[in-house]
Amino acid sequence: MPDAPDPRDVLRRFFATLSTGDYDAIGEFFTADSVWEVNNVAAGHPGARGRRAIIEDFLRPVRDGLFEPGDPKIEVVRMVSDGDWVAAQTIARGSLRNGNAYENSYAWFAQIDGAYVTFLKEYMDTSYAFEISKPAPDQAAADEHVAEHLRRLGHEA
Repeated sequence: MPDAPDPRDVLRRFFATLSTGDYDAIGEFFTADSVWEVNNVAAGHPGARGRRAIIEDFLRPVRDGLFEPGDPKIEVVRMVSDGDWVAAQTIARGSLRNGNAYENSYAWFAQIDGAYVTFLKEYMDTSYAFEISKPAPDQAAADEHVAEHLRRLGHEA
């Protein structure tokens, strides 16, 4: 029986794949029971459970609604682990649809099971993210699915 992958390597691959914006490939890191939770107290700690919800109701609306195609890119600064738990510090950089440049620091706590991310808690400066990503006056509106999910997360849409 092959050894289980190092959880830090799984999370590094996840961040590299997340940077591509390839939703099918990103989805392969999640199971039907995986959870991605955002530390946004004002919005009630929104998150998503299951591969489909994580991609379609959370990640795709954020990336497609706020960022230029292919952004943001994730730089891993450091990681530490304890068993199947990994803590990571990252920086996300990219171009927003409103023309602004985005650069935000993140802290993540992830539980890894084999090649899967079963739990992911995301911490970032949400105030900065909300302010810098506000739509420009002449910016085309996001489609209603994207707009609905952005509003649920506390963004203007």
